[in-house]
Amino acid sequence: MKNIALSLAAGLALASSAFAGTEVSHKDFKGTPPMAEPCFRDTEFQLDLFGTYTDSRHSSRYSDGFGGGLAVNYFFMRYIGIGVDGNVFDGNANGVWDVTSHLIARYPIEGGSFCFAPYAFAGGGVETDGTTSGTYHAGGGLEWRATHQFGIFAEGRYTWAAQNNDAAQARLGVRFAF
Repeated sequence: MKNIALSLAAGLALASSAFAGTEVSHKDFKGTPPMAEPCFRDTEFQLDLFGTYTDSRHSSRYSDGFGGGLAVNYFFMRYIGIGVDGNVFDGNANGVWDVTSHLIARYPIEGGSFCFAPYAFAGGGVETDGTTSGTYHAGGGLEWRATHQFGIFAEGRYTWAAQNNDAAQARLGVRFAF
């Protein structure tokens, strides 16, 4: 019976040491805080909705006009992505439709709630108003992220088209990132 009592006392003494020490508060924590999620992720899918103003060259068969469109972009690296967009503007009675694809290079600048990304792009596509022709374009823009999933962007591009239908275009829109 003495052995059982002695064993029980020793076990209680060892168990009580598990509760020894001072209380730890989160205020006393001196470790590094967790890394914040970046505004612009390494791999990212984006959906754009935008309005446009197109300034056609004076020798073009199209007139200047307003329009809009949709775009889908995918960044397979933090700095490099690809995109496809469709746009229509009222450059003649039937409207002028264009579909383009391009390579995008961006440089995210982040710090706290400061999330900007200047970018440049170049690519090609087609435009049609009943007559279809190939196009090439290049441009750049700036995106501001209000949240990790929502941004506002402004960009400009110049399009070289067949039959001297070159045009400059300004776009302003919203971007949803997934």
